[in-house]
Amino acid sequence: MIDRRAVLLSIALASWPFAGHVGGQQVRHLPEVLPPSEAYAGQQLEFVESPDGRVLAPIVPAQPGGVIYEPAQPLIAAPLEPGAPATETPRLSLEPAPPPNPDRPPDARDGMFQKLTFSETWLAGGQGADALGMNDLELKMVLALPVPSRTFPMVITPGFVAHYLEGPRVSDLPPRVYEAYTQFRWFRRYTPRWASDLAVSPGLFTDFERGSDDALRITGHGAAIFDWTATTRIVFGVGYLDRENLGVLPIGGVIWKPNPDWEFKLVAPRPEIGRRVYWSGFVGDRIQDWLYVAGEFGGGTWAIVRADGTPDTFTYDDYRALLGLKRKAIGTPDGWVEIGYIFGRQIEYQSGTPEVEPSDTVLVRAGVTY
Repeated sequence: MIDRRAVLLSIALASWPFAGHVGGQQVRHLPEVLPPSEAYAGQQLEFVESPDGRVLAPIVPAQPGGVIYEPAQPLIAAPLEPGAPATETPRLSLEPAPPPNPDRPPDARDGMFQKLTFSETWLAGGQGADALGMNDLELKMVLALPVPSRTFPMVITPGFVAHYLEGPRVSDLPPRVYEAYTQFRWFRRYTPRWASDLAVSPGLFTDFERGSDDALRITGHGAAIFDWTATTRIVFGVGYLDRENLGVLPIGGVIWKPNPDWEFKLVAPRPEIGRRVYWSGFVGDRIQDWLYVAGEFGGGTWAIVRADGTPDTFTYDDYRALLGLKRKAIGTPDGWVEIGYIFGRQIEYQSGTPEVEPSDTVLVRAGVTY
């Protein structure tokens, strides 16, 4: 039998990437063409009068040091008054553009709504008495509020998960268990090199047949992030899982991106190594495709009612080795698909019922984000 706590703590000290979690790297893309208000930041560009008396407004550079003019629109400037002296010619005064926020994800939206994600994870069952099949459906939304400020907003992620269980025959698991949660997360940068990532996620983990305090669980994490170099980030902290067999989990590892085509996210409990792939004729940065291998610690704890009506809680754990392909997109839906091998599976009951160790199986997972 696997000593799960010893194995888990060993993996935790090895690595844990927070792609989309603690210290996650975002998609890099080329600088966009600046509109006139940014291209001429800090300058004063004069409106001019054409020979036929029309007001012309500056728009974009014609060549280094040059400007193209077009007829001014009413919303841009009022027309020159006949006979007005040259000193009263309307001017376009442009303020310097604010510096970009390096911690703002490139796909972030300006409003409250940020993302909507749907995913499905299928674990194959089997024929043996200890076989356990699962089908997980998850829907979550990402929202952002300017609390305490627009620079350091609060990210709110409500979500709902339905787990459809098939077996094992040696145990009376319910046919379905659910998760309804809301995560509150703050990422704050204190200096150019130091930042923090804090999150708390209260939720209900239950079959909705039992109403008790055991259904309410609070998970979260707290981590410090140190940007050692332009390509290396160090992450360390602690995660709280609030499971019956595991409460606190250390966080620690390194995220290294030596060039735009490789990512090494060696942080537990989801280490990931990614390699960007270029399809024929596709080399843009606003849409990127990545092939990756990853490890993952799965499972959770749920409050249930046994077949004989006895209230209980059960905890399911497993370890996952994954191979995946994901698309990072700016301005369009993106998604991912994974296949994996599941091992070290275990079911424990709070009541002390003998634990069950389901046989190893395979995983297929896919998701889409808008």
